[in-house]
Amino acid sequence: MRLLHWLAPVLSIVLISHAYSIVQAQGGYPPPMTQSSMIQPVSYNFPGFAQNAQSMAASPQPNFFQGVTNGLTSPYGSASRPGIPMNVNPQGALNAFPQISPFEKMFQQHRIDNNGLWSYRDSNGGKKYFFSTEALFSRYRSPGSTLLGNVGTISYFNLVEDDLIAATDEEFADTAEGLNFFDSTTFDVVPNLNAPGTRLRWGWTNEDQSGFEFTGWWLARSDSEWSAIETSTHKPLAENQAIMDILLSPPNFIDPTGTGVVSSIPGVTTAEINTILQQELMNLRSLPLDDGSVNGVSVPYDLDFRIKVVSQAWGTNATWMSTPVIDQKSLKVRSLVGVRYMQVREAFGFVGRDSGLLYSDANNIAGIRPDLKLFSHPTGTDENEDGIIDNAGVVEDEDGGGGGTGTTTAFFAAPLDPVTGLPVTPTTTVVNSQVDTHLAGPEIGIQFDLGGDKFKIWGQTKLGLMANQEEIELSGDNVGMITRADPDDLDRPKALIDPTPDNPNPNAFRDETSHTHVSPIFEQSIFMEMAIFDKVPVLKRMKILEEAKFRFGYTYIIAGEIARPFDSIRWQGMPTRGLFPSIEIEREKWSVGSWSVGIDWHY
Repeated sequence: MRLLHWLAPVLSIVLISHAYSIVQAQGGYPPPMTQSSMIQPVSYNFPGFAQNAQSMAASPQPNFFQGVTNGLTSPYGSASRPGIPMNVNPQGALNAFPQISPFEKMFQQHRIDNNGLWSYRDSNGGKKYFFSTEALFSRYRSPGSTLLGNVGTISYFNLVEDDLIAATDEEFADTAEGLNFFDSTTFDVVPNLNAPGTRLRWGWTNEDQSGFEFTGWWLARSDSEWSAIETSTHKPLAENQAIMDILLSPPNFIDPTGTGVVSSIPGVTTAEINTILQQELMNLRSLPLDDGSVNGVSVPYDLDFRIKVVSQAWGTNATWMSTPVIDQKSLKVRSLVGVRYMQVREAFGFVGRDSGLLYSDANNIAGIRPDLKLFSHPTGTDENEDGIIDNAGVVEDEDGGGGGTGTTTAFFAAPLDPVTGLPVTPTTTVVNSQVDTHLAGPEIGIQFDLGGDKFKIWGQTKLGLMANQEEIELSGDNVGMITRADPDDLDRPKALIDPTPDNPNPNAFRDETSHTHVSPIFEQSIFMEMAIFDKVPVLKRMKILEEAKFRFGYTYIIAGEIARPFDSIRWQGMPTRGLFPSIEIEREKWSVGSWSVGIDWHY
């Protein structure tokens, strides 16, 4: 119940006007009692009680409530009227200090004011508990502009530039520069790593406003994937897939003899197959590798090129809050000491699929040119109006107009291994990397509270030093230049090992390691709490929300010296010479930011 200030003196006057008993002061109240001095029950044995019971109820006789001790008058004073204490005689003058505080038995802080009177800080309510539940909307730190592949490797365009000029002309090579021609890529093409989650918080505050809280939070796994086909100027057609499945499956239907003739498929002409390959093969991206040579090699992929990044995290905190170091009416600042455990799981996956074919304009090239996959300029238009945008194996002449100087015939060939006599077949490259990070250790910080019960802004700043135990796994298959078939070629030797019945995956690799070191961690959170449920229709009638408050906030966690899966790879690729990708740890920052909406209860 809330009383207005003007009611206080009015009610005081009314109470005083109706009080006619004497109030006992502090000095020694109540007096000590001995075993023989007991307050006896009221005696109703007096003359005329039965006859005068009715009149007695209305107006009791004097000495009706008489204290008796062995038949004598009680030392507590003479009899009084009904309802009035008998031990009301003054015992002494008020003398607060250094006498005993009237609040001595309460769980409070006592102090002496300047006027010499006892006073106290808080009520006698004991611990005050709190519990909150929140929905989180989080975003993990992205891989950023990290290169997929080996830094410093020559680009695919520079790798085949001489053969490209020989196959076409100088002008084509010059104008192709700056446009995607199996370029490498960075991880910033991967969409943001967003994930929902939840957080629970429970604890208490003591009478001196110190306290304890336990927090647990969990974020869902975020899978973010990017495919180079999304940015390709032309994309696969569903009606071509049946023929492509035949062309790209053993036995190989692409003639490896260098004539460019396609073996027959029942019901399908060679011209139709040529057109389908021009449409289905795409100018996607390349994977730069260290193959042991000075400049390295960039592996082109014309069927598929996909990147996948996975992140997930969860953690717990136990935090002890001190009494306020700053305690003002609307501002409190506390120090924090606690321990934390947090787990971060991140993974990276790459899949690239290549046809194994070399191709160029049939009118301008004779034989197979090493590593060359010729494409029209990736302009996204059909310059020669043959119904195919940016053909594979054909140079569309953007100055020739409607079907002008550009040819509509391409030359497709699968390189043949001179030793085994086997042609290069479609090959899929796979790389998977995973890092599990466990962080545990102490942390310190501060908490500020600004505002009152109805509206409050509060936050925590924490800094910790964590023991970091990390486990890293790396695996994959077929990392190397796919289109090379001659093991004796000095400039472009064969990179991949041919499978055999005894060893169907000779190019597979696996590496794993674990390390323990120290990682710093920083957490900043800020929240707004509002008592709004009592003002919302329907919600204000829900008993569960009577003592609840609405909470909205943001939390940012950043940890240093974290091994991330896409950075900790040494991109080597030359299985025929024993070069496989391996773990090469490179640590950097990891972070997650979370918006939160929730409900907070105090009880």
